[in-house]
Amino acid sequence: MEDYQAAFMQRHLDTEILCKKESERRVAAMHFGGVTIECLLKAMIFATLPKGATQEWKTDSTHPGHTITNPGHSYMEALKRHNRLKSRIDHYPEVQKWLTEVENPNSQNFINMRYCGLEPDDESYKRWLKAYRSLKGVVTKASYSTLKRWSNAGKLAGFAKA
Repeated sequence: MEDYQAAFMQRHLDTEILCKKESERRVAAMHFGGVTIECLLKAMIFATLPKGATQEWKTDSTHPGHTITNPGHSYMEALKRHNRLKSRIDHYPEVQKWLTEVENPNSQNFINMRYCGLEPDDESYKRWLKAYRSLKGVVTKASYSTLKRWSNAGKLAGFAKA
């Protein structure tokens, strides 16, 4: 079973290391940054599951006590599964812009960045990095507020305060 909260924290640390000036692995940072946000969104979805539901995705063969299916690597599909967060984001064009930038750096999905052999130019990378850090901050605050209301707030709530 996936642990999206723990994965979010670990991928966040990976991304920060990859973004440091002395290492500055831009393509890897963009890939892992995208995974970081994906894990955060999935952790938020699981945090809103009804009591008694299993924290796994609904499939044809699993019946976890809810009807939420895995959104894959799509941020928009993940947001469709978290109506409160989606409705908040819908009111903020800047956040929508950050989502698009982080999900599709250099006009390709973050997952596909792992196959990219060319580093992005300075302007593109700086734009992505600003969008990533801004988006992570906004969504982390939203997740802390959501998770605070649920009993499994533990790890992610502690991270949001750090």
